[in-house]
Amino acid sequence: MSNPDKYATAVVIDRRDLCDDLWVVRLRTDCELPFRPGQYATLGLELNGKVVERPYSIVSAPEETDVEIFIELVPEGALTSHLYRLGTGDEILVRRKTKGLFLRNTPVDGQAHLFVATVTGIAPFVSFLRRLAARWRAGEWSTEQRITLLQGASRSYEFGYLDEMRAMAAEVPWFEYVPTVSRPWEDPEWRGETGRVEDVLRKYADAAGIAPGSGAVYLCGHPGMIATGRAIMRRRGLNDDSEIFEEQYWPDTKAAS
Repeated sequence: MSNPDKYATAVVIDRRDLCDDLWVVRLRTDCELPFRPGQYATLGLELNGKVVERPYSIVSAPEETDVEIFIELVPEGALTSHLYRLGTGDEILVRRKTKGLFLRNTPVDGQAHLFVATVTGIAPFVSFLRRLAARWRAGEWSTEQRITLLQGASRSYEFGYLDEMRAMAAEVPWFEYVPTVSRPWEDPEWRGETGRVEDVLRKYADAAGIAPGSGAVYLCGHPGMIATGRAIMRRRGLNDDSEIFEEQYWPDTKAAS
C-alpha cells in the first residue's frame, strides 16, 4: 500500500487527447501542492503491489486550482501505458512535494530569453508564461526585453498549446511564439516555420538578441535537441554555466517511461 505521508490522491477531472500518443490531463489533488513554474510533480500508480512513479513537468500556473500535465505515451514504459488508460474520475497517486530547479531564477531583468522545447518540453514554459502574463495584466511586471518560445514537433497536431501560445503572443508585447514542424510533407496544411527546432535556433537567437552577457537560452525536452542546442549556443559565445540552462526529460542513454 502507498504511504499516505508521502503520497496524496489526485482525481482526473479532464482529459484532452491530441493524437494516439499525446494527451493532456488536469488533476485535482486532495491536498495542497505548492510549486513554482519549472518544477515537476511525481505521479504514480500501485502496480503489482508496488508504486511505480515518474516525474512530469507541471503545465498549470501555481495560482490555478488544478494540476495540468502534458504526457507522451511510451508503449513499453513502466507507467505511461497505464496512465494512458485513465479517464475522467480515475485516481492517481501524487507525491506531496514538488521538485526541480529549472527556471528558478527566471526572468532576469534586462536580459533577452529564448525558450526552446520539443513537444511536451513546452510544459514548464507554459506554466512560467501563464504566471508572467497574469502579472503583466495586473501591472505587476513590465519589461522591454522579449521572451521567445521556439517549439519543435514532427507534425502540427503535436503542439498541445498552439492556440493558447498564439493568443498570448498576440496579446502581450514582450512575447513571441514560433512553432516549427520537422515533417511538413506529412502536414500539408501547415503554413508556419519548418525544420527541426535546432535548425532554426540560430535564426531566432539572432532575432531575439541573444548574445553573451545580454541573453540566456533555456532548453527543455529531447536530450538530442538539448545537446545540439547547447553546442550551438556555446559556439555563439554563451557561458555554458550561467547563460544556457536545460531540463532533459530523460537521460540520453535511457528511454522515457
